[in-house]
Amino acid sequence: VPPGKPQAHVPSSATVGARAVLRCSEGQGSPPPTFRWYKDGTELPTDPKSSPAFRNSSYSLDPSTGELVFEPVGGWDTGDYHCEASNNVGSPQKSDVFRMEA
Repeated sequence: VPPGKPQAHVPSSATVGARAVLRCSEGQGSPPPTFRWYKDGTELPTDPKSSPAFRNSSYSLDPSTGELVFEPVGGWDTGDYHCEASNNVGSPQKSDVFRMEA
């Protein structure tokens, strides 16, 4: 079963230096989908250190649960976030876009 449109749970504001959790959930895909996160339209790599664009960020991303945890939040983490659910059936589905202000 292809995934439906995922729900992104993004805090509208996050305190710099604190922990922020962004969640992506989708209930109908089978097999269960994996999740990707995007900031300002750019995919977040699983490891921020692997990408020049995100090496200032400190986060962990779990593609199987859809959880994106910033620990700690930095000022550069402000942006427009959305997630995408995909499995090997049908086409990937994107969530709405939400802004997080650090």
